[in-house]
Amino acid sequence: MTTSPLPTARLATPALPPRSFAPATQPTRPPAPPTPARPAAAAPTPKRAASPTYQSSLRQSAPPKPKQPRRRLSPQATLLSLGVLLLLAAGVTFLAVNWDSLSIPVQASIIATLAALSLAGSVPAARHKLTGTAEALAILGIGLLAVDLYGAHALGLTPARAVDGLVYVGLAAALVAAANLLMSRIAPTVVTYGVATVIIGQFALPFIMAGQTGLALFLFGLLLQVTITVYWSTEGTKAVRVTGAICAALVFWALMITGTVRIYLSLAAHYSAQARADFGDFFDGSLTALPPVLFTTVVIVLAAATGIFLLRKFALPRALPPALGESTCTAAAAFAVAACLPQLPTVGRWLDTALATALALVVLLMAQRTGVRAAMAWTAAGVVAMVNLLFCLLVADVVQLGLISAIAAGLAVIAVWRKRLNRLPGSITASLAAQLAVVLLTYDDVFNLWTGGILLSVVGAVSITVACLITEPPLERWLLGCAAAAAVLAGVFAVLEGSTSLFGATLTITAAPLVAYGMRPARRQAHLTAVLLLAIANTAFALGAGATTIEWFTLPPAAVMLAAGIYSWRDQSSWIFLGPGLLLGLVPSALIANSNDDYLRTTFVVAAAVTIILIGTHYALQAPFIIGAGVLQKIALWQLLEVAPLIPRWITLATAGLILLTVGATYERRLQNAKQAARWLTALR
Repeated sequence: MTTSPLPTARLATPALPPRSFAPATQPTRPPAPPTPARPAAAAPTPKRAASPTYQSSLRQSAPPKPKQPRRRLSPQATLLSLGVLLLLAAGVTFLAVNWDSLSIPVQASIIATLAALSLAGSVPAARHKLTGTAEALAILGIGLLAVDLYGAHALGLTPARAVDGLVYVGLAAALVAAANLLMSRIAPTVVTYGVATVIIGQFALPFIMAGQTGLALFLFGLLLQVTITVYWSTEGTKAVRVTGAICAALVFWALMITGTVRIYLSLAAHYSAQARADFGDFFDGSLTALPPVLFTTVVIVLAAATGIFLLRKFALPRALPPALGESTCTAAAAFAVAACLPQLPTVGRWLDTALATALALVVLLMAQRTGVRAAMAWTAAGVVAMVNLLFCLLVADVVQLGLISAIAAGLAVIAVWRKRLNRLPGSITASLAAQLAVVLLTYDDVFNLWTGGILLSVVGAVSITVACLITEPPLERWLLGCAAAAAVLAGVFAVLEGSTSLFGATLTITAAPLVAYGMRPARRQAHLTAVLLLAIANTAFALGAGATTIEWFTLPPAAVMLAAGIYSWRDQSSWIFLGPGLLLGLVPSALIANSNDDYLRTTFVVAAAVTIILIGTHYALQAPFIIGAGVLQKIALWQLLEVAPLIPRWITLATAGLILLTVGATYERRLQNAKQAARWLTALR
C-alpha cells in the first residue's frame, strides 16, 4: 500500500540569497494560522523637509544601475567566420591552380555545386534555429557563386568579345541578386539573403547600362532602381529596410550629383573656351549639345519629385531636421533648371531671371510661412536667384544685372507690404536697388544721361514722399539719406552730360516733395533745404537758357514766399517764415554776381543784403541777419579774388602779418568777443 505524500503549502518566505540552498530532504510543516492584520499606523508627518545632506546621502546609498554587457564576438561566430574565409580562399586557389589539369567547365561545375550545397544547407539550418550556421552557409554560398562567375569569365568560359567586361559584371551581379532573392523567399529568416539582394542588386543596372546608353537614360535607369529598392526593402526585415534605405540614398544622390555636374560643365563650356577644351574629349564632343542637357535636366527634376514623393511615404529619422530631404531635393532640381536655362539660345538668361522672379513672388504671396512647402519654396527661390546672379556677374551681363536690381527693388516693396520684411531694411533696399538699376542701365547705354538723371531724381523724390508718410525717426533719416544719394548721382550725371538744364531739372524734382515733407511743425527745416535747391535749380535753368537777368526767375516767387511768410507770422524761428523767400530772392543773384562788369546787380544785391541785416538786427531775427551776412561775404570774397592778382605780393604778405599780430596781441579779448557774438546770434529768432 502506497501512501500519498502530504500536500505542501507555499509559505510566503523571503527570497534566499543567490548562494544559499535549502536542503532537499527537510520535512514540510503545516502552515501556521494567518495572523490578523493590524491597521497600519499613520506615518508621522515630518515638520520640515529633509536636509540637503540627508538627500545627498540617500542618493549616494542608492544602488547603481547595472551596466549593459558589451556585445562581444562569440567563439561560434569567430569559428564560422574563419571557416567561411578559408573555404572562399580555397575556391579561389582551386580556380587559380587547377586551370591546366581540369577543364574550365569541370572547374566551374565543381564551384557551382559547392555553392548550391552551401545555399541549400542554410535552409535546414535556419529551420532548426541554427542562426549562426545558416548565416555562415549563406555567406559561403554567395561568395562561391561570385567566385564561380568571375572564374568562368576570367578563364575564358564565356567569350570576351561577345560580352563586354562591364556588361558581364552587371549580368553576374543580377544573377547573384536573383539567387539571393530566391533564397530569401525559401529561407526568409536568414538575414544575409535579403541584405545581399539589396546590396548586390545595386551593381547590376549601372554596369549593364554604362557605356551603352546616354547619361540621361543612364540616370533615369538609376532612378527606377532607387524606386524599386525602396519599395522592395520595405517588405523585409529591419536589417533589409535599413540597408535598402542606405543604398537607395547613396544611388539617388550619386545620380543627382552626376546630373547637376553635367549641366554645370555644359554651362561653363558655353561661355568658356578653356572649359570647352578641357572637358570636350571626356564628353565625346557633345559637351555643348543642347538635347543631352535638356534630357538630363528633365531627369533631375523627375528624380527630385520622386524623392519628395518617397519622403512623403517613408519619413527620415527624427534626429534629422524637418523638411531636410525635401529642401535638398528641391535645391538640386532648382540648380539644374537654373543652370540649364541660360544655355537656351537668345531668351535663356531672360527666362532664368523670370523664373527667379516668379519663385520670389510665390514665396512672398503664399499664405503659409512655415512648414515643408514654405521651406521648399524658399529653397527653390534662393537657389535660382543665386545661380542667376552669379551667372550674370561671371559673364558681365550689365543689362541683366540692372534688371535684377530693379526687380529686387519691387520685391522689397512687396515684402514690406506682405510683412515679410521690416520697413527699415525694405525701404532702404528698394531705394538703393532702384538707384543701382538706373546706374547700370545707363552705364550700358540702355538709358542716356538725361533719362538716367531724371530717373535718379524721381527715385529720390519717391524716397522723400515715403518719408512724408512715415513718422518713424530712424526710417525717415535713412530715407532722406537715400534721397540725398540719388540727388548726388543725378547731379553727377548732369555734370557728365554738361547740361545745366538737366542739373536744374533734377534739383527741382528732388526739392518738390521736400516742400510737402516740411509741412509738419517738426520738419520745418526741410523747407530751407527745398528752397535752397529750388534757388540753385532756377539759377541753372536761367544759365542753361542763356538768360542774363536771372531775377525774372527768382524775384517773383521770392516775393510771394515773403508775403505768405509775413502774413502767417508766428512767434517761431524766422527761418520758417522768412528764410525760404530770402534765400530764393538773394542767393541766385549773389551766385552770378561775379564780375566787375555786372556792377548794377552787385550794387542791388549788396544793398538788399545790408537792408535785411539791419532788419534782422533791429527785430532780433536770425534768418535775415545770417542770409545777408552770407551774401555780403560771398561778394566780398569774390571781389577780393578778382582784385588779388593786381595787388603786389609784399602788400599781401604785410597784411597777413599785421592781421596775425593783431589777433595774437588781442587774442583773449577777441575770443571773449567771439563768444559774446555767438551767444547774441543764437539768441535771435
